Amino acid sequence: MRLTNQVYGVSNELIDTYIERKNVDEAFTKGLQKNKHIIVYGASKQGKTSLTNKHLKEADYIKVNCSPSASTLDIYNSIARQLDVEILESAEITTTIGGEAKVGLKAKVRIPFFGGADAETEASVTKENETGKSYKIIDFNLALAQDLSELLRSIKFNKRIILENFHYLNEEVQKQLAIDLRIFEDYNILFIILGIWREKNRLAQFNGDLVDRLIEVPVEPWEKSDLKRIVIEGLPLLNVSLENVVDYIIDSCFDSVGVFQEICKESCYVARVNETQDILLEISRTNVDDAIRKKLEDYSSRHIRCLESFIEQKARSSQETPLYIPYYFVKVLFQETMENIIQGLKRKPLQEQIKNLHHRPDDVRPSDMGYFLKNLVSSQISKGISPPIFDYDNSTSSIKIIDSTFYFYIKNCERDDVIDNLAIPEGLG
Repeated sequence: MRLTNQVYGVSNELIDTYIERKNVDEAFTKGLQKNKHIIVYGASKQGKTSLTNKHLKEADYIKVNCSPSASTLDIYNSIARQLDVEILESAEITTTIGGEAKVGLKAKVRIPFFGGADAETEASVTKENETGKSYKIIDFNLALAQDLSELLRSIKFNKRIILENFHYLNEEVQKQLAIDLRIFEDYNILFIILGIWREKNRLAQFNGDLVDRLIEVPVEPWEKSDLKRIVIEGLPLLNVSLENVVDYIIDSCFDSVGVFQEICKESCYVARVNETQDILLEISRTNVDDAIRKKLEDYSSRHIRCLESFIEQKARSSQETPLYIPYYFVKVLFQETMENIIQGLKRKPLQEQIKNLHHRPDDVRPSDMGYFLKNLVSSQISKGISPPIFDYDNSTSSIKIIDSTFYFYIKNCERDDVIDNLAIPEGLG
């Protein structure tokens, strides 16, 4: 007997209808075997966390959930706390590197001691016994990748370190981590980074030395054949058939496995299927239509709030009137065809379209667009839009949607009503 939400839907736990895809799962497992850092990327709800849950046990890794305010020091401190390392005392220090002040944490730590008589004399290490165990006390700087690497190696650390929600970190922290990853590799301290973006070589743009030192695993696209395999897996588990409606569901979800799973789940609930059925039950198109309306309601409330936050822009001084580029971007977006939205909105045509709608068209300069694009993700995160909806892909000079539920929303919502109901920024009304 299985519950419907164990078979279909989006969950932090591995669901029963997880399917392996050769180009994704094989690339990930090869990355584990090759002892390289692994970057798993793609839009939200496309299977990044499920991929790690499928191929790693909890004992195989430690995980750090990144946040917008986190620094490299916070991340490294979290790693140390999760291990058998006791920080006896610590003091914040500031050093100057290249004219820039860097905050670190000088710490005295006690760690399990595995060395022999020769190792005992290294680096003025002290040794003490407690209940038959041996320890050593050392000083190190928690903010330095090399110090942390040496510490991890000294305790024979052999797990993977997963950085979840890497995209939440500000760009400077991402750049520093990209530099530090090269140091960690030298010590065979290996990371798995999960991030919401759609461009290749995101970290290599921050540190060219990472080229050929990473395994990149994009979790997209999802092929129709893969989505069909999901309902084939689910059939014997729930004794429910979606065979006659699977193509209809696929057409509505824009290759988003998260949306697909949720519509399958809601279609079952509409048909009053909460667990495995005694007699085979077929899901009808009417069931799916009801499920689509339910998911549209669910997604609408969130996306409307996100759009309202996204377009909000305050003047930096009483003498300034903002250009409200985010507001005009949303207006342009909601006028585009689904084909153009899926491909991404190119920077130059987007600027011209915004100028055509703008109340001060001559003031919309390339530099204004550059500022808007450069801060696109960080501004969403600072406004609590999680996960972010939009990202700028430098490789194609286009804005792409990275929240997979937004495609479903913009396809099914009443676009004119959404725009009309958005609060017009002050000064435009």
